[in-house]
Amino acid sequence: MQALLRSLLLILCLFATPPNGHAADATGGPRNGQIAVLYPDLGEPYRSVFRQILSGIEASAPGRIVPVALDAAMTPDALRSRLEQQSVAAVIALGRHGLQAASALPDTVPVVGGAVLAPPSDGPPTGTMISLAPDPRLLLAHLKRLAPSVKRVFTVYSSRQNAWLIAIAQQAAKAHGIELVPLETDDLRAALQRFHDIAAEARSGTDAIWLPQDNTVLDDQVILPFILQQAWDRSLIVFSSTLAHVRRGALFALYPDNTDMGHQLAAAALELLDGRGKPRAVQPLHEVRLALNTRTAGHLGLNLETIEKDVALLFPVR
Repeated sequence: MQALLRSLLLILCLFATPPNGHAADATGGPRNGQIAVLYPDLGEPYRSVFRQILSGIEASAPGRIVPVALDAAMTPDALRSRLEQQSVAAVIALGRHGLQAASALPDTVPVVGGAVLAPPSDGPPTGTMISLAPDPRLLLAHLKRLAPSVKRVFTVYSSRQNAWLIAIAQQAAKAHGIELVPLETDDLRAALQRFHDIAAEARSGTDAIWLPQDNTVLDDQVILPFILQQAWDRSLIVFSSTLAHVRRGALFALYPDNTDMGHQLAAAALELLDGRGKPRAVQPLHEVRLALNTRTAGHLGLNLETIEKDVALLFPVR
């Protein structure tokens, strides 16, 4: 269990922010051609994570996938030559290294980027970026199952990193009868004041706090401990887009299902190649698992019967 947890946490650190760039097919080949998957050639535990993602991609597009492990010897010219030889018509680029390699290719066909936390400006202009950020629609659906009485959700965010995600969350909140209160800021000091204000205003039972993945407004040394302590003392629900926060005391989080993430990436690439979809700058991750802190749930007096069968990871780890 501890080894699994370390692997899950490390991937989120490794893929934190991609470079600006775009990618494309090197051949201008047919729309039903091969799909190259570019991923960094790293040691464990990252290698196993990429293999899981790759297995999901291959299962969704059998016979059409060309895996390309990127090592230090893989130059842009060598990569273009390999893609030409194998009639590649699209690229799935994984992680920061995958996007860096893809950015050096001609931009004649779509690319799907994945396994990164990416604001829309970092998405490929000829394709789609699937972020590691869990879909807010799924987060709010789990919140309502766990705590149907919640009517208001506070969140602090930076516009550059998460404005696109907040827009999705606003629509989802309305659908669930929740008032989303997004508080924008651009530095940690201002964010800490925002969280002080939230702690003073939030009410137990009807209010909750959502922590998106956003290191502009959230750190592990000062702000996170403050939020979690205030939430414990005031019986407030804190839910997160970061797995590590559940171990620290957040009620629940959603985290990537690596194999199913591969399915989502492959589906996006196939839609673009087959003419069934249009490029979308960025999408949240739909293929996720649920982590839950049972100690926090017990402290809040929540009934877990409606959701326990969907929980993939429990904390504290026994």
